[in-house]
Amino acid sequence: MDSLISVIVPIYNVEKYLDRCVESIINQTYKNLEIILVDDGSPDNCPKMCDDYAKKDSRIKVVHKENGGLSDARNAGMEVATGEFVSFIDSDDWIDLETFSLSMAKIEECNAQIVAFNIINVSDKPFIPNLSNKYEVVDSQTAIENTIDDINIKTVVWNKIYKRSVLQGLKFRKDKINEDEFFTFYALSKAKKIVYLYRQCYYYYQRSNSIMGTYSLKRLDMLDGVKERMEFVKVNYPELYVKAKLSLCSCCVYHYQMLLKNKNADNDNYGKKKVKEIRNSVKVSSSEIKYKKLLDRFIFKISNFSFGLELVCRIRNWLKVGI
Repeated sequence: MDSLISVIVPIYNVEKYLDRCVESIINQTYKNLEIILVDDGSPDNCPKMCDDYAKKDSRIKVVHKENGGLSDARNAGMEVATGEFVSFIDSDDWIDLETFSLSMAKIEECNAQIVAFNIINVSDKPFIPNLSNKYEVVDSQTAIENTIDDINIKTVVWNKIYKRSVLQGLKFRKDKINEDEFFTFYALSKAKKIVYLYRQCYYYYQRSNSIMGTYSLKRLDMLDGVKERMEFVKVNYPELYVKAKLSLCSCCVYHYQMLLKNKNADNDNYGKKKVKEIRNSVKVSSSEIKYKKLLDRFIFKISNFSFGLELVCRIRNWLKVGI
């Protein structure tokens, strides 16, 4: 299979990491690539680095734009992409050199519309990736269930290759972080077959000053996305509704704990009010949690009430559980 893959790389203030990312793409064993470097108004040397790469490799397109955030940069890349398949790589991460060859082979073999590959969290310490040849093929319901359980396929957009048809009509929500929460389940729902590769092809670099490295009220965007997924699942995959509801409730507990821990992020209590409002809109019944552990059942039930959510989260923070 030699279909063109459009690889979209949103770039902002990552000159220290950009070479590693781009080199891992241009040196892929799969060569039929359209590499789209989206300079999102980066204030460092990234714009020049992008232009220099384009001079060296004819497969590279550069988009220079005013800063609009990660979602806007990805959308800008999608607008100029011409490939039959699309992939997103974050500019401080990198990928195994065989990622696209392995993925496209499985797409052809299994007649799949999406392939997702395993992730390894890395830092500046040495690491050894899992190079397993194991894979599995799932339908859209199982894939969305994976995102709810936060396993294998996951909600992130950057460990996947998508057939362009499943992205038709989809855009990333501007001015959101956790933007993947509003995107991935829609794309998965349009695919008949999704392949998951157990090989750790995506190297997710963890740095403290990244968007996700600190806690702020913007992180509450995640709750809106998880709630939207729950409402979508209720209509389209009712068998997953209870699990999606409990996932939202667990997210509320996590974020309330984080707001209690990071008091300066929520001086006017806007965040805590929002979390309580979302949690109060979803009531958990005893029958929906009967198979949960006793302590989990208690947490779900008592957090049905605003005072209970506060109490549970303060106790969990005191015990240093869940954060």
